Amino acid sequence: MTAPEPVDLRGMMRAVRKRWRFVLGTSVAAITLTLGVTFVLPKSYTATAVILPPEESDLLSNMSLAQRALSKFPAFGILQDYFTPADVFKAILSSRTVQEELVRQYDLRRVYRKKSLELTLKALTLHTRIKLNPDGTLKVSVDDRDPRRAAALANGYLEALDRFNVEKRNTTAHRTRVFLQARLQETDSLLRSSEEALRRYQESHRTVAPAASGSADVQAAADVMSRRLMLQVRLGILRGYLSEETDQVRQTREELAQLDRRLASIPELQGDLLRLIRDQKVYEQLYLLLTSELEQARIRETMNTPTVQLLDRAVPPERHSWPRKGILSAAAGCLALLGAAAWVVGKDRAPSGTE
Repeated sequence: MTAPEPVDLRGMMRAVRKRWRFVLGTSVAAITLTLGVTFVLPKSYTATAVILPPEESDLLSNMSLAQRALSKFPAFGILQDYFTPADVFKAILSSRTVQEELVRQYDLRRVYRKKSLELTLKALTLHTRIKLNPDGTLKVSVDDRDPRRAAALANGYLEALDRFNVEKRNTTAHRTRVFLQARLQETDSLLRSSEEALRRYQESHRTVAPAASGSADVQAAADVMSRRLMLQVRLGILRGYLSEETDQVRQTREELAQLDRRLASIPELQGDLLRLIRDQKVYEQLYLLLTSELEQARIRETMNTPTVQLLDRAVPPERHSWPRKGILSAAAGCLALLGAAAWVVGKDRAPSGTE
């Protein structure tokens, strides 16, 4: 087995120097040809919009219930167990729901010249880039041959995100309001019954509620029991959106267990009168709490304030982003230079033909 011949770098350099005009001319011709082709290629424009990180506010506190519930929807099945509101925003922007809305709004099947909706969605995905920056901001970039349509699509993504958030928030608040209304009616009925039972007891026994004796125990028991009932209401709301394994449901169950232990440590009230007074106080406090929560749910149900804060709105770009004449021409020149040099070296090392 013969050893491979060593590479003769000096010989290669001599061959290239001998025909340097050919090598250089080939590179210049490739640059000129590529530059000419880039002038006739269709131009593409990139428009970019940026939004600020979503805030952890009450506006999104109801959305936090939906954040984990989003994993139940096919469009959001890719979400992990733990994520930030910005991750949710990114998932919504990348969802089929938002993309289909843009396809219909801007007639992208005709623009992209696709025969089916699936092909149009794939084309839109290829033309779109959604990036979550390290500082928490979200950047949406869209490529299009029309600079005005590129800007409209980038802004359209954010408008669709805001519409989804508002609709989800209002829907969540509506379901919460319906649930709270039912519990409030039930509590009102229980409160009336407790008041009537206390009144009948006082009339039948010709007595009145004690002024001080046992009032501390009655108030303590009433406070804990009203808190326990309110946690049960909250647990019912959470179970409407979340599974039993989620952190919020587990935390609420733990708080209920703690209140049960605290109730067990409170001295047992002696006498029917004190128990009736305690029950009335419990239902009074629960009624007030439910009324407050119901009013907040009604406000959230009709709230139409924006959920997306724009940092930079997309504007039609003045210069195209593709083709990049300088980069393409330089790359073509380098490849032509290397190719011509390799051809010259190969030609020089080829054995001359025999006569």
